[in-house]
Amino acid sequence: MSTNVVATSDVSLGDLEWVQDPSYATEANTFYIHADDGAFAIVQIAYSTMSWSPSVQVSAAYHGADGFKKRHTATLSGGSFKPTDDKLSVQCENIKVTFDAERKAYKVSLHAAPAFMADFEFVAVDGFSQVNGGKHPFKAADPAAGYVQAQFIPKAKVTGHITTDGKLHDISGSGLFVKAIQKVPQCVARWSFVDFQNEKDALLMYQFEMPDGYDYDFRVRSEGYIVLNNKTIAVTLDNFTKILNTSHDPFSGYEIPSAAEYKWSGLAKDGRAIHIDMKVPLNRLLDKIDLLGELPYLIRKFIQTFLTAPFVYQWFEEATANVTIGEEKLTLKGRVFHENAFLAALPN
Repeated sequence: MSTNVVATSDVSLGDLEWVQDPSYATEANTFYIHADDGAFAIVQIAYSTMSWSPSVQVSAAYHGADGFKKRHTATLSGGSFKPTDDKLSVQCENIKVTFDAERKAYKVSLHAAPAFMADFEFVAVDGFSQVNGGKHPFKAADPAAGYVQAQFIPKAKVTGHITTDGKLHDISGSGLFVKAIQKVPQCVARWSFVDFQNEKDALLMYQFEMPDGYDYDFRVRSEGYIVLNNKTIAVTLDNFTKILNTSHDPFSGYEIPSAAEYKWSGLAKDGRAIHIDMKVPLNRLLDKIDLLGELPYLIRKFIQTFLTAPFVYQWFEEATANVTIGEEKLTLKGRVFHENAFLAALPN
């Protein structure tokens, strides 16, 4: 990796369209919400062609600051997935995601009454971001090897609410939006994802690691997006997430961390060198999810053929980040959502 200025690119409306890749791909719109009252929520709609016919997975979770937890998952027919003509919005049974291009805003409605309902608006604070068109092939000389494609709203203003079993929760606060496609997603061995937010700042890093023994163009890829005072000041590639103090979890069979360390490094848009360090104990485990247990039978059998079992672990923690920009030093305090997706065993 290099600290040279990253080739960031403007995100066009075409980059935000639903692609619906016809074979061995999963595509998702995911909304991560840091509520002002300390709660955390996720709403996701994912379209998959990992089997003989497309399917849709709707997932949502609300985690109250007091420890209250409610999850919703539903598997829907791919035939019920109805994008608009411009492919920027979609409706699928009881979930609707509507994009307002002029305001750079999403409106999300999920009505799985009475257990789980969500209605909120997600407005980009400083637009969308991506690197080099957002698409990164695993092996440029062999398109069949697959790719990851991603666009982000690193920081959004969120207004709205979630209702769980008749109880209303205000989820107004800050958020992160990710539009992502994984083509041949079983090629990736481990994902690490960190979403830091406070009222005016945001730090995002997503990192994926490829398994040993394959001739991919890279072993690890990491992208970082840095928002200070509601402005995206840098996009960095010289980053890493390191999971620490791992121990065996019989639930999944993987080595699971009890802490994580993050480093961002690169150049700010004004040319100054930027370095960020953050170390977070992972004490508040929100969820550990057996993905196979939540997928349709045919997709589950396909994945079992090619993978060890995929599991997702999610934490939500208080955090402090130390930021150096040129000669300037800052300390940011906020909350971090940390996620690890384990698809194959790797050395830590």
